[in-house]
Order: sequence, then C-alpha cells, then structure tokens
Amino acid sequence: MKRMKLAVVASLLLLSAGVAQAAKKNDVFVAGKPLAEQIQRIEVEMGDGKTYSELKLEDRSRVREALGRMRITLERFPDESRIPDVAKTDLFNDQQVVNTVLTQAREDSRLICRREKATGSNFAVTQCLTLAERERNKNDAQQRMNRAQRVGNSDNF
Repeated sequence: MKRMKLAVVASLLLLSAGVAQAAKKNDVFVAGKPLAEQIQRIEVEMGDGKTYSELKLEDRSRVREALGRMRITLERFPDESRIPDVAKTDLFNDQQVVNTVLTQAREDSRLICRREKATGSNFAVTQCLTLAERERNKNDAQQRMNRAQRVGNSDNF
C-alpha cells in the first residue's frame, strides 16, 4: 500500500514538473537572458505586423505600458542584481502581464489550414485562417443566423 502511494505521489510530482516546464516554454520572457534584450525583442516582434497580429488595441497598449515601466526600472538600476525588492516585484508583475497577453495573442495568431469542400462542389480547397479569424467568422455567422431568425428574412446576408 505504501509503495502504491509513493508511486502515485512520484507520478504526480513528475506530471506537475512537466506542466510547469511546458508553461515556461510558452512564456514570452526567457529566464536567464538579459531583460533589456528581451524587452527590445518583444517590441520588434510587436512592430513586425506578423507575430502578434491578432493583438487588440487595448492589449497592445497594456503591453507597451508594462514594457515602458520595465525599461524605466532597468534604466534606474542598470545592475539587475541590485534592484530593490519592491522594484523586483513590480518587474515580475509587469512580466506576468506581458506573458499573459502575448501568449494568448500568439495562440490567436496561429495559422490553421484545412481542406474543405465548397457547397455544391466535390473539389476540396485549402483554406488558411488564423484561429482568431475562424472564431470571428463563426461568431459573425451565428449573429447573421440569429438576426435572420428574428426578422424572418432569408435574403442574402
């Protein structure tokens, strides 16, 4: 019985360590690299128009504000090892904001391609859309369907 409990505990620990590692791999900030270089990399990626293309305006401004606060802190304390605890906490909180927003934006910007048959055709066509575009198309179609059912109109939308 004790062996079984130990096995269960060990497997749970390994599983939780794997989940923690997977979460860290997806983070925008990478541990061990200079923070100033990572901030610069993120700003370049936000400006390239591809990496975080699905980022909403308010989220984009939240990220830029957090990066600006981080940059000011790093300018005040060039040696990262001498940053006071209060400033470290603020840096960590800003990193969490950036990680959360940009990780979600990266997921929404993934390009997904599917082979689909058009209505009335036997030929499959490859259709590539981002995850966010697919979600928008789905919501738009649902709204059009709801509007048509309320109005009782089946004309072209």
